[in-house]
Amino acid sequence: MAMASESSTTVNTMTAATTPLSAPENSLPDTQAAIAASFTNFLSVAMHQILFLRNVYPRATFLPVRAYNYPVRQSRHPKVCDYINDVAIAVESEILKGTITAVTVIISSVRTNQPMERYAFDLSGFPHVPVGELYTTFEERKEEASKPASTAQSIDLESQFRACLARLASACARLTPLPRDDEFGFTVCIEVREDALPPVGTTKEEQTWIVAEPGQVHVRSCTAPFSVSKVGSHSQQPLLPKINGRAKTVPVRRVEAGELRLELWVEEARQKFDERLVT
Repeated sequence: MAMASESSTTVNTMTAATTPLSAPENSLPDTQAAIAASFTNFLSVAMHQILFLRNVYPRATFLPVRAYNYPVRQSRHPKVCDYINDVAIAVESEILKGTITAVTVIISSVRTNQPMERYAFDLSGFPHVPVGELYTTFEERKEEASKPASTAQSIDLESQFRACLARLASACARLTPLPRDDEFGFTVCIEVREDALPPVGTTKEEQTWIVAEPGQVHVRSCTAPFSVSKVGSHSQQPLLPKINGRAKTVPVRRVEAGELRLELWVEEARQKFDERLVT
């Protein structure tokens, strides 16, 4: 299934690449809405960087920019930019609804339609907040619950994301190169909580997600009954690819900044090595 949205004729510059946070640089997200915005900004930057580091598209199609005071690359292809922006919006919506537990970016072979690498963003540590309290600060919620106030304000969120991007570049450098005689596309998947319904059929954005069959793609050993995927803009993949076991896992970094807690790691699928043996 191809991406539904159409791109414009001009480059859609990613806002997150130049202004990664809507809040002050060193402030922590103090509401669920702020956490959603902070993470999706980071996700957008990371997706562009992954596509560049893994040579999914020619390196000449990427622009040198800075995010979180760190040098990164941003695709200047309109459809790629539009797609990543659409993904960020859709993921933010799921975070606000409290349904999401993970986001994964899967790089697959266009020739064989087999997944090669998976970049997992574990969001299971995100707080669950009622919809009516998305803009209520966590300090106010703790005061209402008679809990001690957090002292984590000394943490610099920008430096946390900057370190994560640096570790991502280091992890990608340690990965086995992708086969040279192939082209690659990418798929973005989300996993939802066991008690959450898959995001299909409610809005136009949610209709772009496809419900995966149970057991196909799971972060770690999760037994969540639903996985949903959004197909990459250039991969033209009709179904969510299945990763038959993990050949290698490379940890990247865990981010803990106030109530924002996430973990990032990379998995290399067995078929990636099988492809190298064949070629």
